[in-house]
Amino acid sequence: MEAPDELVAERCDRARPDWRTPLEAAELSEQQRRVLGLLFRLPVRQRAVMAWHLDGFSTKEIAEAMGTREDAVRQNLVRARHTLREHLCPDTQSRGQS
Repeated sequence: MEAPDELVAERCDRARPDWRTPLEAAELSEQQRRVLGLLFRLPVRQRAVMAWHLDGFSTKEIAEAMGTREDAVRQNLVRARHTLREHLCPDTQSRGQS
């Protein structure tokens, strides 16, 4: 199995931004700013797990890189998603609790 640093480097090499110009890459929509703000407010472990996940890493790869168990990674993903959903889609939260 590759070392975590090698996995990151390999994924970064394959990543291709979908922006057409540097200006478009620099501009963030209001929703993107809101999501980024919420991500930065997550607890450190949840934020780290979510970042790795969004970069396409599996729970196994994340667990190995972070030195934790896969079930802990999955639990952090669940909690992070719940928090993001709660703040981004408050209407669906109130409907689900009725």
